[in-house]
Amino acid sequence: MPLKNAFKNKKNYIFGGILSFIGFLPFIIESILNIPALNSGGGEWYVYATGLIATLYFLIGFIWGDLYSANIRRKTKNWDGPLPEEVNTSAWNRRLPWWMATVLVVILLVVISLIFTFTGHYPYC
Repeated sequence: MPLKNAFKNKKNYIFGGILSFIGFLPFIIESILNIPALNSGGGEWYVYATGLIATLYFLIGFIWGDLYSANIRRKTKNWDGPLPEEVNTSAWNRRLPWWMATVLVVILLVVISLIFTFTGHYPYC
């Protein structure tokens, strides 16, 4: 149930949207500026940058939630028992925006890859 409670929190959606926008920044920068030096490698730099951002988002969400739970376990000396519901919900509230942003950024990468497959070049190149 903690994940269900985390999905009910509107702050998670706002924070996930902001993180997704930050993850889309390489595409936005490329589409607005269209600097030829950035396209010299075939125009793939922003695809790699966005993939790196998605990977970092997943890792940050996983590590932050895990460290929070480990910190609570250390404070309460509860090494192998279940954590209280509010602690699990709080851990999911820390994890969920990062993972939602990861999913949105990966969907963007898939769409861009499909565009590349059908057109033969990345958009904005």
